[in-house]
This record gives sequence, structure tokens and C-alpha cells, in this order.
Amino acid sequence: MSERPSFFEEFKIIVVSYLESKVLLFKISVYEKIAKVTAVLFSSILVAFIGFFMFLFFSISLGFYLSELLQSNALGFLIVGGIYFIVFLIVILFRKKLFEKYITDKMIEKLFEKEEND
Repeated sequence: MSERPSFFEEFKIIVVSYLESKVLLFKISVYEKIAKVTAVLFSSILVAFIGFFMFLFFSISLGFYLSELLQSNALGFLIVGGIYFIVFLIVILFRKKLFEKYITDKMIEKLFEKEEND
């Protein structure tokens, strides 16, 4: 004659199973969020990399164009360098307001983004 588990033994099995399922669900959720943030980070780096090279070649082109207009290579590239120096100062002065807040907001948005299936 087999003994049937008592109520408390069944309850313990159900609670342990429930907790294991919750832990597994939490792990899957964390892995999914890490994957989303990684994908956003990778795509952003790729876009920045391509943008950097476009910016580089346009800058060189502008330097040569200004050199032709001013009849001086040094002066043409000096003007381009001056433009970048001004942009650099603006970025340094407003980096927290422009970039850090934007990046932080985007990361938080991705981490707490609701699933379409929910």
C-alpha cells in the first residue's frame, strides 16, 4: 500500500517548484534585457563607426575645398580645425545635458521596455 503524500509535503513540492520557476523566469528576463542593451550598444557603435568615417572624409574634402578657395593648404585645414575646436568646446560645456542624459534615458528605456506580448 503506497502512502499518499501529506498536504504539507505536497504544498512544499508546489512552493519549491513555484520558486524555481520564478527564479528561472527572472534569469530569462535578465538575459533578455542584457541582450537588448547589447544589441542597442553594438548597433550604436556600428553607426558611430560609419559616421566617423563619413565625417572624416567630408572634413578632408572641406579642407581641400577651402584650400583651393584660399590658395593655402595650411589655412584651409586650419579653418576646419578651428571649426572642430569650437564644436569640441560646445560638447565639453554641454556634455552632461546633451549626451549623458540622453544615453542614460535610452538605456533605462531599453531595460524597462514592456514586451509586446504582455
